[in-house]
Amino acid sequence: MKFTINEFLSVPIYVQLKEQFKKLIDNGLYQPHEQLPSVSELAGFLRINQSTVQKAYAELEQDGYVHIQAGKGVFVHAQPPLAAVVEAVSEPFGDTSMAKELSVPSKPVLLFVECNVPQAQEYAVELEKATGYVVKPCLVQDLEILGGSIQSGYYDLIVTTFLHIEEVQPIIERLGGAYQPKVIACLIESNLQSIRKLQELPAGSKVGIAGTTWQGAENFRQSIVNAELSHVELIVGSLEYPASLDAVIAAKPDLIVSTSLVSPYLQRHSRFTQLLIEDRCLSAQSVQYIQQYVEGKRKRATTDPASNM
Repeated sequence: MKFTINEFLSVPIYVQLKEQFKKLIDNGLYQPHEQLPSVSELAGFLRINQSTVQKAYAELEQDGYVHIQAGKGVFVHAQPPLAAVVEAVSEPFGDTSMAKELSVPSKPVLLFVECNVPQAQEYAVELEKATGYVVKPCLVQDLEILGGSIQSGYYDLIVTTFLHIEEVQPIIERLGGAYQPKVIACLIESNLQSIRKLQELPAGSKVGIAGTTWQGAENFRQSIVNAELSHVELIVGSLEYPASLDAVIAAKPDLIVSTSLVSPYLQRHSRFTQLLIEDRCLSAQSVQYIQQYVEGKRKRATTDPASNM
């Protein structure tokens, strides 16, 4: 059994397991009707909880990759999703309702990609509440693990921020596949507000940037540079490296732009420095554009299944 489980990734273990099974089935390494390892066998081999394996199998069944026979085991579906869609669409006189059902799930599924777990989860929950869609968080470095689902058309849309669009787009293009989803970059309202605030500072002002992760702090520094705010001096720090935050405080900046997760540290160590807390949220325009795109895409897919390919 060739499976790789990494406990340090943001992607849950059951999702890692599910995605690897999908890829094996898509590549024909598990044939239709073939029995998969039992829950106890796989759990013992990978040294994980049986409930984790059961959840992976349950979602594989929900996605149409396997069917579970009580008392007998888990078997590869006679017609996995991708093959079923292709066959239904290619049959000129056949019933295309199956193709529509398989290629267009009842509720849109989006993937929100960010550089750190807290923000990925925060934005995914926010977008899910705003749209009513299923929105799953993912880290940039974990996209490869979800390659099977991305290639099979599971996601209606990949969403990220403008800070990461140049990282995410090439990965999605490299993963390829007939159902390659579109990548949309959305605006983060707090970034815009922070930049406006920095524009008002007098020339020569020192500005600290305190991020949850070093990458996130560096990305925000770059957005300030791109906004051509050359009149301020920037000092960057991150909660990942507390010493870098201490250096920001020691520089005695006129203002520190901080995420909500970092602000308690700064308030404990620098009570007299002005903080600009970034309570980040997706801009209303971005959410509206995402909804318009997804609804239009699904409407086209309902009337013409081939247009979704």
